[in-house]
Amino acid sequence: MNKTLYYYYIVCTCIRDVKFPNTEFHIGDVLYYNNNAASNEMWIFNNKAFSNKDNLYLIEADENVQRYKGLCNKSHIPLTRKKKNARLYKKLSQAEWIKTIIENRNDFKCEIKNIEVTYEYEK
Repeated sequence: MNKTLYYYYIVCTCIRDVKFPNTEFHIGDVLYYNNNAASNEMWIFNNKAFSNKDNLYLIEADENVQRYKGLCNKSHIPLTRKKKNARLYKKLSQAEWIKTIIENRNDFKCEIKNIEVTYEYEK
């Protein structure tokens, strides 16, 4: 008896140049959604904050960072450049919901892709 599972992930293609504190995305760049991505490139804290002892966790007051604040996992933009680090969803509806949120920011055109996993039961 075979069973097939589907996993979904979100591919984001940049449709306008966007600059964040530690990185820039340019038209045509392909990224993958992962709210737990934590690469140094996607870090949104202002580097100057760590030299000021009074404001250790001052977040960059940048227009682009503020637009993504609801999607960020504390301190990182929720995107990754590596496909292997894309977040996988078991429900298509969850991926569609996140896709809608990202596209509403008007920086990316998103596409939902799937991975098909088939396995066989042994008795």
